[in-house]
Amino acid sequence: MYKERVYSEFEVTKVGIQFDKDEKSTVFGCTGSMTETMEQIKRTKKCEGVIAKTTTKGTGNGTIKLSIHAKYDLLCKAIGMDRENLKEGVKAYGKNSIHEEFKLTCEVHDEDNLNKLKAYPKCIITNKPEITITNGEEEVGETELEIAVMPDEHGEGVYEAICDTGYLEDETIIESWLSNFTYELVKKEGNDIA
Repeated sequence: MYKERVYSEFEVTKVGIQFDKDEKSTVFGCTGSMTETMEQIKRTKKCEGVIAKTTTKGTGNGTIKLSIHAKYDLLCKAIGMDRENLKEGVKAYGKNSIHEEFKLTCEVHDEDNLNKLKAYPKCIITNKPEITITNGEEEVGETELEIAVMPDEHGEGVYEAICDTGYLEDETIIESWLSNFTYELVKKEGNDIA
């Protein structure tokens, strides 16, 4: 039967980014807000001109809008600003900037501070952040990122788990999720079907 718990996402913390060659995730920065939109395909079947059946199916694709005070080196790596032909400490953005794929993980809390873990296994930043500098502002503006979410090799764009008794019992998943999320971490034993 269905569990009675109501879960409302209220606050996002510990947003981590992990590039392919990284051994583990690194905290991306200080997060202000995150908006997730996942895409669907809607199919309808008509019978004599009237809709008789509608089905909706996820695609694994989506978009994350992230407002963050990002760590400079991580943002530069994500949007392809590192150059071997430039002196140490010099970055550049232009036709040689190829945005790099990464994995994004985060911890979400509800209003009662119950944790939910989320992972987006295949992401890429789709824009170079717009920069507005306003002298005299009292609050430092966050960097606005638009991130494309793509399905992994198993067709999934986002994984999530509520860290509560009756939902997620495996402590190894909770311990490893944010630092090194993998499909193998969450795959049911003996289930080799993609």
